[in-house]
Order: sequence, then C-alpha cells, then structure tokens
Amino acid sequence: MNIKDKEKAIKEQDFKYIAQLGRIQKDMVIDEGKGCILKTVGGKEYLDLTAGVSVTATGHSHPKIVEAMHKQAQKVIHAQCFGNYIYEVQAELAQLLAERSPGNLESTFFTNSGAEAVEGAVKLAIKATRRKRIVFFSKSFHGRTYMTLSLSSKRLYRDPFEPLYPWAIKVPFNDIHTTRGIMDEDVAAIIVEPIQGEGGIRPCRPGFLNELKELAHEYGALLIADEIQAGMGRTGKWFCSEHYDVVPDIMTMGKGLASGMPLGGFIASKELMSEFSDPPLIHCSTFAGNPVCCAASVATIKVIEEKNLLDNARDRGKELIAGMNSLKDKYPNIIKDVRGLGLLTAIEMNSPKDAAAFVLKVKDLGATLSWTLNAGANVRVSPPLIITNKQISKGLELFNTAFTFMAK
Repeated sequence: MNIKDKEKAIKEQDFKYIAQLGRIQKDMVIDEGKGCILKTVGGKEYLDLTAGVSVTATGHSHPKIVEAMHKQAQKVIHAQCFGNYIYEVQAELAQLLAERSPGNLESTFFTNSGAEAVEGAVKLAIKATRRKRIVFFSKSFHGRTYMTLSLSSKRLYRDPFEPLYPWAIKVPFNDIHTTRGIMDEDVAAIIVEPIQGEGGIRPCRPGFLNELKELAHEYGALLIADEIQAGMGRTGKWFCSEHYDVVPDIMTMGKGLASGMPLGGFIASKELMSEFSDPPLIHCSTFAGNPVCCAASVATIKVIEEKNLLDNARDRGKELIAGMNSLKDKYPNIIKDVRGLGLLTAIEMNSPKDAAAFVLKVKDLGATLSWTLNAGANVRVSPPLIITNKQISKGLELFNTAFTFMAK
C-alpha cells in the first residue's frame, strides 16, 4: 500500500470507528512528533504552535520523558493508586509539586484529567465548608463533566444538558463589585482562571485575585485557582498565581503536567486535604496517579529546570507578543488585539470568520494553531516551552504571509 492509500485508509477507519466531534472530517493523520515538529503519515511537517492545547510542555517525545516512562513501565504500570500501595515515583512527584507551589499548598490529589481535578477541588471545597454555592465567571471554561460544565459559561455546550448544578452562580470576569454583591454565607468557593484560556487568553486584572481571596475569606469561602492551562511554567513561572502574589486555597493542575500523558491534580494544605479522609475514601479514582504518568511528570519538572524553560517561556513569549503586535500595527483591519503572558498568547481578530481563515491558511503554510472555545475570534498561540528563537521567527513569518493573503 502506498503512502497516499495508507493515509486514506486511516482516515476512513477513523471516521467509521471513532466518535466524530465536529461537522468536518479530520484531515491530519499524525505519525510522529519530535520537539516542536509534527509529521503526518504523508510526510508533511508542521511547526506545532499549540502544543496540544498547552499540553506538550517539553515538546513531543522528549527523550528524557520517554526514557522515564520506559523505565517505570518495566517496573510496574499499575497496582492500585489509592489504598494500601505506595509508589515511590508518585510520592516524589507530590514532593516536587509541593516545593514549587505557592505558600502552604503541599498535599496533592492526583487525577486523570483537568476536568477531574476541578471536580475534586469543588468537592473538597463543598466538603470543607459544608456549603453548596460556587461562584464562577463569564467566559470561563473548566471542563465538560457535569460539575465543570456547570461552572463554564458557553451556552452552546451547556444548553443540551440542562438542568446542571443549580447552585453555580456566574458573575462578570474581573468585576469585584458584582462578585461581592452575590456573596453570602452559603458560598463554598470562588473558582477563577488567573488567565482565562478558552475565554480568549484574558488575564485577571492586577489586584483581582487578591480581592477575590480576601472576599472569599471574609465570607468563610475558599478560593480555587484553575491553573490547568496556565500552570506548569507556561507563563514563565511555575504557576500563574505567582505573578499576582496570591496563594489560593486550592489549585488545579493538568495539561502540561506530564508532557502529554494523562495526568491532572489539585493541591491544597495538608489540613484542608484531610477532609477527604473523613469518611475514608470519600473521593477516589482507579487510575489517577498512574506511576507511568507520574514518571513522565517527574521527568517534565526536571527537564523544565535543567533546560531553564521558565526563562525560555518568558523570553520567547516576549518575542512572540512583540512580533504579533507588529502584525497588529500592519494589519489593523484584521487584528483587533494581542494578549498573553509567557507562551500563553492569543491574537484576537475582528471576526470569528477571520480567525478561522487565519488558522486554515497557517496550516496550509505548515504550522498548527487553534481558536479558543469561548471566544471564536481569538486564535491561541501556545507552543511547547522548548521553542527556539528561530522557530518563533519562523512562526511570525508564516503569520505575516497568511495575513498578507487575507488582506488582498
């Protein structure tokens, strides 16, 4: 079978046997990923500027991540993640996360995904406060499970599944006055993304996180920081909350935590997390904290530090944002705004139609991008943390070519 026929056969197999989530059939058959480059079965190479939506922090198939997974898989893949068994690699990872998390956040509950991390964080807040109401924000996205969908703002995703959690209260993002107005003695937690990811890469305004924490504590509630997309070095610090000098009561993690392996988690103080031991196993998971995934995460943390990827995220992010702002000045009829911190950035177009056209044109030119779910005019640019100056320049060059084509 030649390459063209093989690619066609895989597409047909995918379409027939895998749940299709969009109206348009998928067209990229990925065969290999190395560093910041993705390669299709047909041999075409793409500069990856999405990192699997901020997931492959150390790039694709980093040799040290692969080696760590291989070594762990040769020892034990699964015994029981919660119960009587202790994994050395899981304990090591929990310590590494505690040492890099702000303030007194030191006790981690591992999950399989970011959505599960948010579910667990909310359950912990409800259990600890003995309250029901959860405050969330406009344009937020926290997942697609029942509770996380209840705390996400886009009606398109919510409406088919109503009624959702009845005690979820939405308020405008970055608006402390409206938030204060809905607070009462039955609010268990306020959940917020330090930078809204699917909302269009929108940062909290200066002071907002501090105000939220003070407000939550004034009413005996907790502050949950959703760091699933912005954490693990993506903004140039281990966690985005550090930019605001805020220690949340609970912090969720995911996406870049294990360089592509399915792992999430939420971290709190030892005292707060002890709520999950009374009664025993009140919250649990079969596969969460899988040792192979934990090995990938330990290796991820070590690579980020050994290769100074926090500095690289800051430096390359500045170059990226400066270049995109230059394009904004050059194409004001297409580009409305440029935002971001570190390597979590976005170009906001004047219309969703322009965003879709730009993503498709850049793909034709040889790079991958995606728009944000809750703000369709925004194109996310979130490459692996290992991206080089040369690759940033290449990406900006492709952007310019695409905008030139669109401006005709």
